[in-house]
Amino acid sequence: MTYPLYRDFRTVAELDAQYALYRTVDDFDGYLASYVRRSAETRERLAHREVRFGPTLDESFDLFPARAMGPSPVLIFVHGGYWCRGTKADYSFLAEGAVAHGCAAVIENYALCPYVSLTEIVRQHRALVAYLYTNAESLGLDRDRIYISGHSAGGHAVASVLTTDWSRYGLPADVVKAGIAISGIFDLRPLPHTYLAPELQLTAAETIALSPIFWLPERIAPLVLAYGSAETAELRRQSRDFAQVAEPRAVLELARNHYDILDDLADPDGPLTAELVKFLGR
Repeated sequence: MTYPLYRDFRTVAELDAQYALYRTVDDFDGYLASYVRRSAETRERLAHREVRFGPTLDESFDLFPARAMGPSPVLIFVHGGYWCRGTKADYSFLAEGAVAHGCAAVIENYALCPYVSLTEIVRQHRALVAYLYTNAESLGLDRDRIYISGHSAGGHAVASVLTTDWSRYGLPADVVKAGIAISGIFDLRPLPHTYLAPELQLTAAETIALSPIFWLPERIAPLVLAYGSAETAELRRQSRDFAQVAEPRAVLELARNHYDILDDLADPDGPLTAELVKFLGR
């Protein structure tokens, strides 16, 4: 008799079919190449500068300032890649939507597994928020209007940040005013049973401690959850289950796959950019 590894999944192959997201599209490499090309074009069009927020070379971000004068709101974007791949340079194009609406964009870079643990990656996300809050004036940002977005593993970052007890960092409970989590992973328990296990090296304790679905505070900042209708059943379930406990402002199922859904945040007229504009009060 075999017992399930997670929920009703009894084999690694069954779970890989749900979490090996690169298999769900015909041209995975084409999507990544498009990100790189579009990001290079964005850096040509928009003013930006690199800022380091931590002691290691990986802890940095690209700041794309708002065009308006004075302190501006800021949207953090955290890229995906299952915590194992990707850099901020691949995702500059996500700044387009925010900047078009008078909001600065911060595209985060962070260290990757297996060189660091997922615990350390979450620490870096929190450190970035603290850095932006304490250095807002010198960056031309409004520290009282910090927002966060992220895709896939970056969606996990959004939830991790919004469920943080910021009093431990000497920061206001509402230091981040709202979040947009796109195709996020909120329950890590299936991942040690997938092809990702050798790179993530998650301990049993970490799968619980770092799963935002288990650590919801009494109140959470306004949140939008989004996922694509062409994503796997497990990815869709992750967002739906998190919605049951997080009570988000909106849950959006968009006619997208796991990779082109980013267009809806990059596009100044996209539905996810529209959610940002609502948060901005415009």
